[in-house]
Amino acid sequence: MKRILVAGLITLALLTGCESSTRTSFYNDPDILYKKATTLNDADAQFALGCKYFWADDPNYKQDYVEARKWYEEAAKQGNVPALNNLGIIYAQGKGVKPDYKKAIKYFEQAAQSNFPNSQRYLGYIYWQGLGGIPKDIDKAKMWFEKGANQGDGKSIAGLATIYILNDKNYPAGLKLLKDALKDNKPEVQTLMGALYYNGTAVPKNINEARKYFDLACKNGFQKGCELLKDIK
Repeated sequence: MKRILVAGLITLALLTGCESSTRTSFYNDPDILYKKATTLNDADAQFALGCKYFWADDPNYKQDYVEARKWYEEAAKQGNVPALNNLGIIYAQGKGVKPDYKKAIKYFEQAAQSNFPNSQRYLGYIYWQGLGGIPKDIDKAKMWFEKGANQGDGKSIAGLATIYILNDKNYPAGLKLLKDALKDNKPEVQTLMGALYYNGTAVPKNINEARKYFDLACKNGFQKGCELLKDIK
């Protein structure tokens, strides 16, 4: 297997999914959900309805990003933080709209100010990579990743550690952050540690250690860990 692109690995870990805690368990009756979202102007119901259209994993709904955005906007007007985060994702990833990172940042920042780690992580990534014409700003990237990491978000920890290692060449700081997070069994951190051992970046090259961490990540349900484990067997 060729050298693992650590930055690409972090991209995969950071930019997967959409906040969707209510998408299958909340308001499963479409009539009740619609009534709560419209007549009762219930922000949680509006968010849940947005998730139904975003994911389309309920047979009562077809995937419709425009409709999802409409309901997220209604929920966001009432300060629903996950809805603000999802609007950021919609504009960052161009789901039913033209990608617009300035709008994405606006929504992410509103959610991040409420200490929502998903949004803090996205902001960190946008400033780290300089996406959508946004100037790269490593200091801002570290600030937002650090805010997410302080809440125990494994993907934020992996992002912050990667900046320490790849950008700052501050191996001790990056490795300390990762080793502390490994105690909490976070699969994104396990995968990153495996990649570092595989490449010999910041640590001596050790395929057995790489295999061990990929195996741990795989057992914790992180698909990329499974793929990397299979590649080096």
